[in-house]
Amino acid sequence: NDSSLNSFQTEACYESNHSNMSNKLVYEIEDESSIPSFPWIVFFIFLIPYMITLIFALPRTYIGSKTYIISIIHRWSGINTLLIPLGLIIYQTIYQKHPHILFYFFGILCVIINCIYGGLLIPKRIHAFDIPTIRAFVVGVTLGLSFVCLSINFQFGHLPQFEIYGKIFAILSLIGLFYAINDSVQHIYRFITGPKLKSQIDLGFFFPQKTAKEVGLNYRYPSLYECFIKCIYKQPTDYKSMSLVTVTPSNFPVVYTVTLTALFGLANLMQIHYLFCGHQGMILRNKIFPKITQMSVYGWLLAATANNFGTFAGTLVVKRVVCTFWGAFFNAIGLLIPLFNILFFMYRFNHQENMIQSTFLAQCTM
Repeated sequence: NDSSLNSFQTEACYESNHSNMSNKLVYEIEDESSIPSFPWIVFFIFLIPYMITLIFALPRTYIGSKTYIISIIHRWSGINTLLIPLGLIIYQTIYQKHPHILFYFFGILCVIINCIYGGLLIPKRIHAFDIPTIRAFVVGVTLGLSFVCLSINFQFGHLPQFEIYGKIFAILSLIGLFYAINDSVQHIYRFITGPKLKSQIDLGFFFPQKTAKEVGLNYRYPSLYECFIKCIYKQPTDYKSMSLVTVTPSNFPVVYTVTLTALFGLANLMQIHYLFCGHQGMILRNKIFPKITQMSVYGWLLAATANNFGTFAGTLVVKRVVCTFWGAFFNAIGLLIPLFNILFFMYRFNHQENMIQSTFLAQCTM
């Protein structure tokens, strides 16, 4: 009787374990089937603006000096700035996890070097009388760095020991936004009130037909102080003469481009939340919107790439490789890169995390 009872218990235990394993396998299959497959077709559609910018930019990276060390560093860091953030965001998008931190550090290092060395080239390439063009490149430098600061804060802002540095980065982001808004406002004002010259009504299809010498302007290079401080408020002494020779007149393509850039830069207002809430606000953001916060680390780096591409398009205009119209056109396409990245994220996850609520988050703690 005891042996029969033991045999019955063993069989019952086996059947129970077998049943549990079968149920577990069924649940796992159901869970896997409930996970949506990666939408590759939609993903490649949203990559179209990036592909267009690469096709446009990479064959034209030959411009600039081949011997001047600052120009060489700026060129190669610019190429890496176009490519590395793409790899980071693709990895994060597919696997929904952070790439290795060393790749991230290398990416932000390339963007920072590209911006700083680009800033050092401004007083070497643009004459002092061409204030609108100087302002445009200053915006390119400062706004690119502001997006890097935003990315870094989304990466490390939840750490208490990082808070003092994070608030400095937040201030730098807002300074970059100020430069962009100031440039947009000045171009809009000149577009409305300035003299209606040919350069303002030709939609930027033609290069300036006059040289500075022909209109009595002096060829002089500015200092870094003049570029980054005085040009915020300084106006050309002879605006009409300057308008005849600048590649950045206040015409429709330029006004459209700088205004779009300023609107694009408004994303840096999210740093105000960090200024007031510090690391606790970022902890809350990570808790409520973990997917958005993770994506934003690389999304803002992608925004820096788009900004720097726009600055590169401006360089091609200065070098007269393309006209103002096509420079503005490709700059607008470049700005679609981070926008399409956000739209793709919303296509996949907006039912889980609301992008609008994340953008306008005002709480510091639960």
